[in-house]
Amino acid sequence: MELRYLKTTQLERTLWIELANPPANFLTVDICAELHQVFKAAEQNSSIGVLVLTGGLEDTYIFHFSIAELQKISADNRAFLLDRICGARIGSKLMEWQAEFCLWLMDKLPSSERPVLALTRRLRGRCSTLYLWFQMMAAYFAIERSSKITIAAINGNCNGGGTEMAACFDFRFMVGDAGFTIGQPEALVGIIAGGGGTQRLPRLIGKAKALEFMLGCDQWSADQAKYNGLITDHFGKSEFRKKVQAFAQRMSRRSPIGVASTKHAVHAGQDTGLRQALAIEMTSTVRCFADRSTQAALVEYMDILDEKITHGLEQPGTVHDVAPLLESARVTRHFH
Repeated sequence: MELRYLKTTQLERTLWIELANPPANFLTVDICAELHQVFKAAEQNSSIGVLVLTGGLEDTYIFHFSIAELQKISADNRAFLLDRICGARIGSKLMEWQAEFCLWLMDKLPSSERPVLALTRRLRGRCSTLYLWFQMMAAYFAIERSSKITIAAINGNCNGGGTEMAACFDFRFMVGDAGFTIGQPEALVGIIAGGGGTQRLPRLIGKAKALEFMLGCDQWSADQAKYNGLITDHFGKSEFRKKVQAFAQRMSRRSPIGVASTKHAVHAGQDTGLRQALAIEMTSTVRCFADRSTQAALVEYMDILDEKITHGLEQPGTVHDVAPLLESARVTRHFH
């Protein structure tokens, strides 16, 4: 796989992905395409348990989406009459139905993803909007629906499309002592967070906070971002990569079937009612118990319980005695 903007390095079971698009790491549709390829390839690699995206330029994560590409969208929309179609009530509804159907196909029938992207790529010269949007959605779904654990390691300022992409990851960490901020400033130039921001941010931090963030256009510090639930934590610049790697290494010891099933239940259940979501949870649970590594880990865990809790102790152990053993290689060896 030839990569122009991304560099990958695997440390144990963690794949680090560094994004470099000098001078400022503007996000582009071609970068989205490369991210899509990397995440799809990692999905087939059993030696990878965690994927981490970080900026490959010093003190730079993702500035925001390329304004040059966004300006081209306006001209292409006029030439392709998309502005008129979406400006009419019926036309707008038809476009919404078509886009929703294509996303449903790409999500539920993975084999349809390639022809959809191929078709919109052929239209790129005349209507960049469709290719940009579908390629971005494909990349972001690949991140969000990955069966692996995913981490955004935000090592610089992050705005616009970078913030929207970060919302697709399971965990987000920032450098907290270098004055870096995170924002969603699209409303300042008359557009919206159209790369999924208006939908994922309310799901992540709640509707009221998301509206405050997107319409206030404020730059949140690492402390503010953590307080509002936008990031998981922040670390000092000098120890940032080491701290993220330590977290990733701990997460990489989790059961692959447990991780994949938990993420599937959360994402699929979030998009439906409680009854259907609970049914999704039930079938996911059945799949976990059918996995041989789960069965072996449960046998190992029973031995631990017998040793520490049930037998042979004057004073029965507690969960604090058992938890470290579950984190250790004694149980997790069954998963790899």
